[in-house]
Amino acid sequence: MSNESVPSRQSAIEAGEALLEILRTHIDLVAGGTGSDDEAEEVDRRLWEAVGEYGDALDDLYDEAEEPDEASGADELTFTVRTRYDYTVSDEKALLARAGGIGALVGELLQKAGKPLPAFEIDALETGSGLVTVHLNDEPLTADDFEAAEEPTDLLLVAPNETLTFVLDEPVYESRAEAEAAAKKD
Repeated sequence: MSNESVPSRQSAIEAGEALLEILRTHIDLVAGGTGSDDEAEEVDRRLWEAVGEYGDALDDLYDEAEEPDEASGADELTFTVRTRYDYTVSDEKALLARAGGIGALVGELLQKAGKPLPAFEIDALETGSGLVTVHLNDEPLTADDFEAAEEPTDLLLVAPNETLTFVLDEPVYESRAEAEAAAKKD
C-alpha cells in the first residue's frame, strides 16, 4: 500500500461514514412518517450529495479516471437544440372538428410541412435524430419556470401541470436497410 492511498482511503472511509449517518436519518424519517415535506426534501438532498461525495472518494481511492470532457478528445462533438412553441386555441370546436385531438392535428400539420423537424442546415453540422413532443397544459412554459423549478431538467420532459399528448420521433439511420428494419419493429 503506497503512502498516497492512505489519505484517499481515509477520505473514502469518512465519506462512507457520513453517507451512513445521513442514510440512517433518511430511513428514520421515512419510517417515522413525522417529518415535514421541507425536512424530507432537505434530508433527501443531503443524501444524494453524500452519495456523490462517497463515489468521488472511491474514484480517488481507486484512481478511476473521470469521464472525458469535450476538450479531452471525445470521439465526436454533439449537441442538442430543443425548440418549443406554445399555442393558444382560439376556436376549440373548429380545431377538434378537423382532427382526432390536438396530438393528431399536430401530427397532420407536421406531415404537411414535409420535414417534421426543422434543422440547422450548414456544412459543418450533420443533422442527427429529432423528436417532437406535444404537451397539453394550462399555461405556456417560460424561462422563469426553469429558475423556479425544483428540478429544472424535469421541465424539458413533461412539466407537472402538463399532459404529454403526442410524440414524433425522427431518427436518422445509417442506411435504408437500417431504416426499413426499424420500421418493421414499430
